[in-house]
Amino acid sequence: MSWEANVQGPDAAPVEASARPPHGPSEPPLTRWQKFRMVVKVVELRLRFVALMAATGLVFGYWDTIWNHYEKWTRPAASAHTAASDVEYYCPMHPTVIQPQPGSCPICGMPLSKRKVGEKENLPAGVVSRLALGPMRVVQAGIQTSEIAYAPLSEAITTVGSVTYDERRLARISSKTRGMSRIEKLYVNFNGDSVKAGEPLAELYSPELYQAIQELLLAQRSARERPPAQSAIGRSLLGSEGEMVRLAREKLSRWGITAQQVDQILGGGKAGYNVPILSPISGVVTRKNVVEGQYVAEGDALFEVADLSHVWVQAQVYEDQFSALKVGQAVEARVEAYPGEIFRGKIAFIAPALNPATRTVDVRYDLENADYRLRPGMFATVRLNTPVADTPAFRSRLAASGPKEPHARHASLTAAEQKICPVTTLKLGAMGEPVPAEVEGGKIWTCCEACPPKLKAEPAKYLARLAPTPKDEVLTVPESSVIDTGTKKLVYVETEPGVFEGREVVLGPVSGDVYPVLEGLAPGERVATAGSFLIDAENRLNPKSAAKGGPPALRGQANRSAAAPAAAHRH
Repeated sequence: MSWEANVQGPDAAPVEASARPPHGPSEPPLTRWQKFRMVVKVVELRLRFVALMAATGLVFGYWDTIWNHYEKWTRPAASAHTAASDVEYYCPMHPTVIQPQPGSCPICGMPLSKRKVGEKENLPAGVVSRLALGPMRVVQAGIQTSEIAYAPLSEAITTVGSVTYDERRLARISSKTRGMSRIEKLYVNFNGDSVKAGEPLAELYSPELYQAIQELLLAQRSARERPPAQSAIGRSLLGSEGEMVRLAREKLSRWGITAQQVDQILGGGKAGYNVPILSPISGVVTRKNVVEGQYVAEGDALFEVADLSHVWVQAQVYEDQFSALKVGQAVEARVEAYPGEIFRGKIAFIAPALNPATRTVDVRYDLENADYRLRPGMFATVRLNTPVADTPAFRSRLAASGPKEPHARHASLTAAEQKICPVTTLKLGAMGEPVPAEVEGGKIWTCCEACPPKLKAEPAKYLARLAPTPKDEVLTVPESSVIDTGTKKLVYVETEPGVFEGREVVLGPVSGDVYPVLEGLAPGERVATAGSFLIDAENRLNPKSAAKGGPPALRGQANRSAAAPAAAHRH
């Protein structure tokens, strides 16, 4: 053993004993059950935290519903209040006026009507919906309105047409002699050759015609050589001197020989074998059906001649458009051969039957063509401008619309003659017995007691609705205001500030960016020109609130402002 070992050896054990830490009693290991319970405790703590967070979120999300249920549970029971909440009272004229108790409308004074809460309002005929919007919502939706009025409006129909022959200026030259005849000579040898009236087209030889000419000459010689009969019996038996000549001339005229040709034959006293066939009119030979030496029978067409100094322009108009046309209406055409040039005329004829293959009606007008610029067969672009006020639909509506003279001339108009209320534009009698009002020295009928004050306050505005329609003008509404549902057309009319009625209207064909109004609107009414689709969408999404005058949030505001006079009203 080394010196180091000897030195450290005796002290080694005590040093190690003092450096070793003291140990307590030993802890027993965890059992499986204890470990399982510890895991369950940890999971339980985490689930409690998640449940607490979820409950907090649900409370925040459904706070309004929870608060409404709390108010319902804590509300004191009252049988009278429960009974009153089932019904409400409203004004048919002013949908914004809704009260829980009966009474009169603060605007028009009419008795309030009763209905169940949530029941759809009974709207007047022609009104399909009613919606009230607050000023802020009107601005946010970008809703704009404009006043409708009368304006001159034309319905333009542009269609295809063609230049054709004037059928009244066509001539067909046929063989009129009995039996077979022969073409001895042709003066017209091709189609398109120009001829004048009385010029020969061909020379015809016919044995029957030659024999008839001989009979004429014989009758002439007999009349000259035979002494005249002295007695009436002799004259009746032998005939007069010129009777046989007259009969022979008549026979030749029936075979197409003119009186001038007969006079030439009688003057020459000699029968020729060939007789010229003359053109009855001046024009162009459109068809030559014979050649020299050809035999033709009685009735065979030899030539066809057309006078092109006057032509037709025929256009095809579809069946849904031709009702707007009438004879004498101005029309114009353009052809590609003369760019920029317009050929104007007036409609001379409208076909009484429809072409079943093309579903069109033929319309034609006449054109002078002295210089032969227009050729049959040319295609033309035809434009027909019809004042909408002259269309049959508007003429019939105007005839049934009421008085044709200004209201001032009718100081004693009856309600049946006036037909509509100038304030509400409703039919008289829709709100009960018509109420008369003395305005500008005449009696004007209104639909209810609320209308006379408005009528007297602004007589010019409302009496204009009873004035006759200006000549050649119709009531128009912008195309942007019209909503076409497929089965009907709607226009939203602002009857009061922020109150819009969905009015069913009858319109004519669109012309440019406006529609002519046949029925449903009156001059001076304001319609939504921008934002009408948003109003319609609101009505479709919330039809009950729309029919009752607006969402529940707006009713209180509407009731608070009910005392203010409305700009206009509508039943």
